[in-house]
Amino acid sequence: MFRLVAVALAVLCSGWVSAQVDVDLTMAREAFLPEEDIDVGVRISNFTGAPLTLGKEPKWLQFTVERIAGSVAERLSEPPESGEFTLEQATRGKLTFNITPLFRLSTPGAFRVSAMVLLPGGEQALSAPRTFEIISGARIGAREVGWKAPDGTVERRKFIVQKGNFQKKAQLYVRITDSSEAHTVKVLPLGVSVSFDRPEWVVDRQTRFHILHRTDASHYLYHIILPDGTIESRRMLINDGSGRTQFRVNEEGEIRVFGGVRRAYPGELPASKETAASTNSVPPEAKEAAAPEVPDAKKSSTNDVQKVQEPR
Repeated sequence: MFRLVAVALAVLCSGWVSAQVDVDLTMAREAFLPEEDIDVGVRISNFTGAPLTLGKEPKWLQFTVERIAGSVAERLSEPPESGEFTLEQATRGKLTFNITPLFRLSTPGAFRVSAMVLLPGGEQALSAPRTFEIISGARIGAREVGWKAPDGTVERRKFIVQKGNFQKKAQLYVRITDSSEAHTVKVLPLGVSVSFDRPEWVVDRQTRFHILHRTDASHYLYHIILPDGTIESRRMLINDGSGRTQFRVNEEGEIRVFGGVRRAYPGELPASKETAASTNSVPPEAKEAAAPEVPDAKKSSTNDVQKVQEPR
């Protein structure tokens, strides 16, 4: 009899602890191209009344991805270990994971992702699912270049410009592949693009890919992309009224943008001093055009620790 009561109390305590830990997921966007990084933020809130230590056990955090139609996505690898960390009472921690290397998500469709957090006593805290879509991108054009890799070898890389549509909004992307397009190095979202204007692109003498596209009637985004998938520069320009905003190459082979002036905005790279001061003055269309910063797929972070209020 005593043993049965003890087991019942253990089950009740287990459920009580998991009920005091909230897990929810965040995603910056809801549509992605095949092989694009899909960053999922996991927010964990501690309402247990005591410090909560997580990350000691391997596989303490697990994701599940399934098609809304019903089939479970094939798992390719486990999430990278975050390391041990402690959340004080009434604080929230956030970790960000790229789930693209973890599951086979190469075909278009609608998916849902959820997370399970293993708590110190063996209890499980589950998140509500978040939905997202893998969409097909229409190919606009491509440019193949020779690139000298850091180890000195010369490789062929291809910059492929694609456009995807989701909820009546067009997004522009650059996919970087090998010459055969069998291996994708990186898929980079460049931001919202208007349907009535074709982006311009050109490669400079340093094998950097320059691409300029219009985000609304007067604003443009200008990216400089390296063959390894790094965005070296991202700037917003506004048409100066003198004519079309466009690329021109001078006699020295340098690429310049004519017909536009730079305007500071939150997503520019490298960040400038004007960015912080101009955040509140950027129009909604400009903010929407900013491509999300893509973290290292092998890393996670716990630097978003915030005070939260306990539920009443």
